[in-house]
Amino acid sequence: MGESIALSVPANPKQARSKKTKEKIVQAAIQLFRQRGYEKTTSNDIASEAGVSVGSFYVYFTDKRQLLLTIFDRLADELYKNIFDGLKPEHLFDSNLRRRIKQAVANTIIDKQKHSGLHRVVSELLLKDADFAARHKAVMVRSIAKLQELISLADKAGLTWNIDVEAAAFIVQRVVFDVSQDYVTGCCEFDKERAIEALADMIYRFVFKPRD
Repeated sequence: MGESIALSVPANPKQARSKKTKEKIVQAAIQLFRQRGYEKTTSNDIASEAGVSVGSFYVYFTDKRQLLLTIFDRLADELYKNIFDGLKPEHLFDSNLRRRIKQAVANTIIDKQKHSGLHRVVSELLLKDADFAARHKAVMVRSIAKLQELISLADKAGLTWNIDVEAAAFIVQRVVFDVSQDYVTGCCEFDKERAIEALADMIYRFVFKPRD
């Protein structure tokens, strides 16, 4: 996941049955973290919800904190894939580039809303836990670097205005992230579809020259 944070964790299961058990624990944790929050959920609660013994829980995870870090990594990778699978270097030359930008913006907001409970839990831990803060920073660095790569390629191909590529990548990432985070936390009451259209238009006009 870009920049990884070293953790002492149990080995990944290799047999299908073990993988299924681990996934049951992950899904149970996701459900309980959403419903109760992190502090009010115990490892025993997660094991019970998953229908496994507490001993089985500790075969796969050292504690609930390490489990939540695992879930965070999964969410980050899923979000990255949902955004950038539709924004590859070859797409920079597409006539429907603005539509692709709009879809990437929409995917960011929709994906975060889908996992809003978990994102709220993680947000609460960012100021308390150094590992969560480091994970979060790595996610930001990874997505900004990818945007910078794409904008730089477009710039070299003469598709952009005369812009500061590094600054443009930073601003685009921060604006989209902050707006999507506001929807997750309930700070935004503005119509989501109109916001997505405006964001896509702003990014497209800010970075790219008009197409013939």
